[in-house]
Formats: sequence, structure tokens, C-alpha cells
Amino acid sequence: MMLLMPTYIAPLVLQREDRLFNGGLCVSRAPLKDLKSACSSFLHPKEHDTFTNLQHSKRQQSYLLGRYCAKQAIGANIKPTEPTRIWIENGVFQQPVVHHALHPGMQVSISHTDSLGAALAFPEAHPMAIDIEMVCSSKSDILKTQLTAAEISICKEEIGKLTLFWTAKEALSKVLRCGLTAPFELFEVSIIATHVDFTISHFKNFQQYQILSFYIDQSVCSIVYPKNTQLNLDISKIQQLFNCSDDV
Repeated sequence: MMLLMPTYIAPLVLQREDRLFNGGLCVSRAPLKDLKSACSSFLHPKEHDTFTNLQHSKRQQSYLLGRYCAKQAIGANIKPTEPTRIWIENGVFQQPVVHHALHPGMQVSISHTDSLGAALAFPEAHPMAIDIEMVCSSKSDILKTQLTAAEISICKEEIGKLTLFWTAKEALSKVLRCGLTAPFELFEVSIIATHVDFTISHFKNFQQYQILSFYIDQSVCSIVYPKNTQLNLDISKIQQLFNCSDDV
């Protein structure tokens, strides 16, 4: 599969106390024209059929960027692999479902903004999810409607932290596969620890999971994963690639 720039790809080692899992991460800001030129190298025939029925450029961008990132994330974990033989369809709740004959337990989580895409690949035995959202001050009032009073107090009206809490809740809803049907107060974030270029947060009601959040360009990215997993990720390298030096 052709590498489109800028793209970050890395295998993930998911270390538990008693066992180890392998996954993959891809983040990309590939433009639509490049994705169209390269799509024959990563789209499954059924995905290509879906793409040809998309009329608007915004939908084409999100679909191609999402599939490109997902295939790269899978490829970071499974080698060798042929991207066009991997079919990612939408499940009944619009969750991505991976069809790969040699790796039936592989799953992916996909997210994107208007220009940035991200995907995680991980085994079914180790649930995870990713969400990315552009930081936009005009969304402040909307975001606050999805937060509890305690969360708003933690955020102190800071749009970056408001966006962080939103992405954390979105990512957890993907792990639980409930989408936006559950009240967001159920996903309340109660603890947040700030580090140099990332934060680690925890949920009040889902204490078996934790959240790793960081800036990518003008967006916040959150990864939800099991609490006792050691996740090693070179966040500074991601931020450097996408010209970002901010802290969450």
C-alpha cells in the first residue's frame, strides 16, 4: 500500500501483567486527491463499490481516510498483509467490522475530523477505541450540555479540556458499542492527571478503563483502553509530524 504523507504508523505493544497483545495505530492528514489516486491499493472490492456511490467530497474524504488509516493500523500489526483483501464493513450500529480470513479476531476503531484521520487496530480480547475532535471554541456551549457539573468544574471552561472530555466519552461509547444512545453523564470523567504532552484520565463508573489524551495539530485525540494495560506511544513524534507543540 502506498504511503501517503503526512502519515504516522506504529505497532502497539499492549502489555498486561500476565500476557501481551499486539495492535497498531495510524494517524494521517492525507488529502483527498492523494487518497483517490491510491485507493485501488487499499480498498477491498466491496469497499470500492461503497466509495463509488459517495457523491460528496466530504463523505469521500472521510471514507477513504478512515479506510486508509484502518488498513495501515492493521498492517502495522500484521505482516505481511494485502490491504485489498481486508474488508471493513459497517455493523448494525455503524461500528467497523473487519473481515480478514487469516485474522478473524482483529478489530479496528476509526475516527476523523474534516482533515485528520486516526485508527486503532487491536485484538478482540483487548477492547480499545479512539476518538478525535477538532478544538473549536464555537462548540463550547454544545459540549457543556454533555458534561456533568463536576466535569465542567474540572474543565474551568477551557475549550481544550471540554473537547478532551467529549472525545473520552465518545471513545468509551465505541468500546461499549452503545453510540450516543446512553446518557453521557454515565460516562463521567472523575480524575484527570496532566503530564508534559498528554493526560491520563479515568471514568467514575467504568473504572476498568482509562483514557490517554493528547493534541494532534488543532484537535484532541483520546484513546480508551483497559486500565492495567501498559501502552507505550511516542506522542511527541506524532505531534512533531503534524506540527503540534501544545499541551492538553
